[in-house]
Amino acid sequence: MKTVLITGGCGFIGSHLTLYLKKRGYRVIVIDNLSIGRKLLFRGNKFYKLDINNKKKLNSIFEKYNFEAVFHLAGLSKLTDSFKKKNSYKKNNITSTKILIDLVKRNNVKYFIFSSSASVYGKQKKFPIKENAKTSPISYYGKTKLICENIIKKNCSNNSLKAISLRYFNVIGSNFKNKLGEIHNPPIHLIPIFVKNILKDKPVKLRLNFNTKDKSGVRDYIDVGDIVKAHYFSLQKLKETKKSFYIINLGSKTFYSAKQILELIRKFLEIKKVRIVYSVKKKGEPDKLLASSQLASSFLKWKPKIKISESLKNMILWEKYKIKQKKLFYK
Repeated sequence: MKTVLITGGCGFIGSHLTLYLKKRGYRVIVIDNLSIGRKLLFRGNKFYKLDINNKKKLNSIFEKYNFEAVFHLAGLSKLTDSFKKKNSYKKNNITSTKILIDLVKRNNVKYFIFSSSASVYGKQKKFPIKENAKTSPISYYGKTKLICENIIKKNCSNNSLKAISLRYFNVIGSNFKNKLGEIHNPPIHLIPIFVKNILKDKPVKLRLNFNTKDKSGVRDYIDVGDIVKAHYFSLQKLKETKKSFYIINLGSKTFYSAKQILELIRKFLEIKKVRIVYSVKKKGEPDKLLASSQLASSFLKWKPKIKISESLKNMILWEKYKIKQKKLFYK
């Protein structure tokens, strides 16, 4: 049985990836410091509560297992926080990646898949965005992801390690059947915020000073179920290819504005009217983020299959479940 390591495996995407790989016959070891993730989302074979910056303890785990691959999903990801807490983001995103990649090479792990972000692109004029577009992050979070990509690329220079950096666009959805979904409290992403506020009969904050047709931010939404498949396909592809480092966008070609998303949620919940409080965009938010996934399609042979209607349905079910089971989710 092949063994893989997932950092951040008790988070939103990490928990879905853990379950997906385990179902495909992998022994999945999970590391998470639980600063964001929750143990109740653990679906792997073995769990270690550990901060990646603890190099000594982390190395002992590498020495215990013969990892075929490492999936690095741990890190901080809130745009606005990244401006205020630069030292924390540097430690938890950049320093931790340096430590991890050093141990990966020291212990002869062959494959490394990194959780990057479309935030590395910053403001763009040409859409959809291709991987060779100029990177100009406007948030410190985006800068940390770009720095991490360069660290990984540098360590792949002699072909002893092969890696893929997956640049996620806006990941949504949940695996309600297996009770997996976003667990931020309070929620930090647009759709969970909208759904939770509407379910609790609270007003929704809509930001409207974006340079778009309806003045709200436009995003490329991709379901977490499709995202985890791309990770699996990435690992299989690294085993076949000669090149040592790749950057690949993960998007759906499904573009919606925040206004359109709110209207879809309203219809799903069969509500006549949503109370709206209007505001302005936050620092670090681009007007549009629209992905070109041509490389993912041609190279990984991957295409997103889950429609936004299914994603929203599962997210609504998940938010309703969290409200009913609030003792589990809300500390």
